[in-house]
Amino acid sequence: MAFEAAVGVGEVGVVVGAVVTPAVDQVVDKEVDVAVDVAGEAVPVEKGERRVIALNRLFLSARNVRKRRDPATIPALAAMIEAQGLLYPLCVVREKRKGVKGESFGVVAGGRRLAAMMWLVEQGRLAKDAPVECLFFGMERATAVSLVENVSQEPMHPADQLEAFKKHVDEGMTVGQIAVAFGVSVLTVKRRLKLANLAPMFIALFREDRIEQGQLQALALSDDQSQQVAVWESLSPYQRSPHYIKQALTAEEIRSDLPLVRFVGIDAYREAGGTVRADFFAEGSESFLQDGVLLNRLAQEKLESHAAAKREAGWKWTEWRLSFPYAEKSRFAHLHCEAAEPSKAEAAAIAAVEAELASLRSRMDDLDALNEYDEDTGEDREWTDAQRAESESLEHRWDELDGQRDALLAALRVWTPEQKAMAGVVVYIGDGGALVAAEGLVRAEDRKEMAAGSKEASGAGPGAPSFESMPKERAEFSSTLCQNLTAHRTAAVAAALTQSPKVALAALLHTVIAQEREPWQRSPIGVRFNSNASDIARCAAEFDQAPAAHTLEQAETWADHLPGDAARLFDRLKSMDVPQLLDLLARCVARSYSVQGPAPERSNGRGFDAALGIEQALGLDMGDWWSPTSGRYLEHVSKAKMIEAVTQACGAEAARPLEKMKKAEAVKSAEALLEGKRWLPSTLRPYADHAEAEAADNGAQD
Repeated sequence: MAFEAAVGVGEVGVVVGAVVTPAVDQVVDKEVDVAVDVAGEAVPVEKGERRVIALNRLFLSARNVRKRRDPATIPALAAMIEAQGLLYPLCVVREKRKGVKGESFGVVAGGRRLAAMMWLVEQGRLAKDAPVECLFFGMERATAVSLVENVSQEPMHPADQLEAFKKHVDEGMTVGQIAVAFGVSVLTVKRRLKLANLAPMFIALFREDRIEQGQLQALALSDDQSQQVAVWESLSPYQRSPHYIKQALTAEEIRSDLPLVRFVGIDAYREAGGTVRADFFAEGSESFLQDGVLLNRLAQEKLESHAAAKREAGWKWTEWRLSFPYAEKSRFAHLHCEAAEPSKAEAAAIAAVEAELASLRSRMDDLDALNEYDEDTGEDREWTDAQRAESESLEHRWDELDGQRDALLAALRVWTPEQKAMAGVVVYIGDGGALVAAEGLVRAEDRKEMAAGSKEASGAGPGAPSFESMPKERAEFSSTLCQNLTAHRTAAVAAALTQSPKVALAALLHTVIAQEREPWQRSPIGVRFNSNASDIARCAAEFDQAPAAHTLEQAETWADHLPGDAARLFDRLKSMDVPQLLDLLARCVARSYSVQGPAPERSNGRGFDAALGIEQALGLDMGDWWSPTSGRYLEHVSKAKMIEAVTQACGAEAARPLEKMKKAEAVKSAEALLEGKRWLPSTLRPYADHAEAEAADNGAQD
């Protein structure tokens, strides 16, 4: 939020209290050598002669040395002039205006004020012949007068403006009165007063240009000056960014845009006695809920009521959870469920949601194009604040609609009593804050019983239970960094494959042609697909926050509408068109892809070449899918490796302070420095880089 200037640089502004101007009939009609000032003393004409001139006889002179003015500032200046009057008169010379009869005067100093009064005329808030107090000069003084006024004014420091607004409040003016008097919004006044009430040390630092406005805005989240100072002093100079200041002030609070808050609802939270801290400087209506215990209790009560309804519907077991990430979902097997044909109303509702999702995706793609590298100009384009706010709003709306679509499709599922008797439901909060019910889940301890039942019923036809997936039991989460990183790489490629059926088909054909596989059940096709879900969930640190997690979670619905019976499944597949089959194939290939291992593959064998070809075909850049957070990388490497990463990404000067820090402090500082730099460790860099490095090593050995 930039400070809206009360006056322009080099322009004479306004003061409180309207200036009383003489009547129009007091205009002096001819130039004289002297004039009489307000005190009755003679003033030489070269110092300016006071005249009152009708507004419609004034125009902007070409002799006015200021050639650029920001039109966006004119309405605010007009509001101040309307409320308070002019501080100084306009400086004019007698000048013929082309196409206008009668005497006219060119304004050589005060062009913005003239534009503001003309704007008031256009708005019907000022008469076109309103009297305007002016200082009249001879033509020979025009340029000098214009230059002196425009270069002699020193702009007010924003810190002085903050204190002036606070003084008005102390003198009894309301926020609304200040807004009207200075032609700004009520929100702008509240923002300035928020900053004016910061601890005096921050105002002093601001006046000395030793603290940035964004840092002030972050500190203003707290009204407690002692807390502001404590947070500032607790952070090292490298951590005093607005992000870390805000994080420190709201460490125990919950952002209003999080799914948990949207699920409960701020109104319900307030009705239960919860307090909210508003962020006046955030785009949109961001705020922080201060009672996390209350918020969680309200969410749990709401989830429990929905879980109880599922229990009454006949499921073997039900649970509620605040979240149900991909890693936890992969521990369950999923029963197939037939979907009923939607009614006209249901089909219309689904179509409406999907149409809006398509519209959102189109706009999101347009915005993404404004925030990427421009090949024509060779420049990295960045969003404006408004575009960034719009993107975040669209993301939130997408999450909401995605949840609605899932709920509409889930309502079409028809579960049999037999299925409910052997499976359960997890009720949780989705990404957009909507209630989600994951139905037909089979626990690990129930699988042996179900497998036996499936074997006994194998000759009974479609009555046998059918699974969407049956992940194998895996060991506990590996702590080795390479397993962690290659798991992220596997997930990123898998997510990209779900969106590129052509590449998925090429990868499959490569496997079929180049390698022989063990038979897959009774299929005559010698390819076996082993799901990568459990390995990714087990090894990829902080995977739930990774971009690939969301893409893969969406792709997990690939078999929702396929029949569980093998014969009917083949009939359904035969009825699909080629694009649908390719899309389904891409998801299957994605589930089987893996380059995960305890060390990055270095051989020049077929597997290495295939991975290289697949990633190049996908245009994969791991910088889009992974970032070096503390949990994913920095906590798992030595301080020397951290310094090496910061040096590569930010330069040696930025990395040098880390050498004297303790490990925990160095991790935080390195994470802040690497944020947004798209730095990658060697394990995640393109395979081509590995090949070049090996070639260089071989050349050195030769």
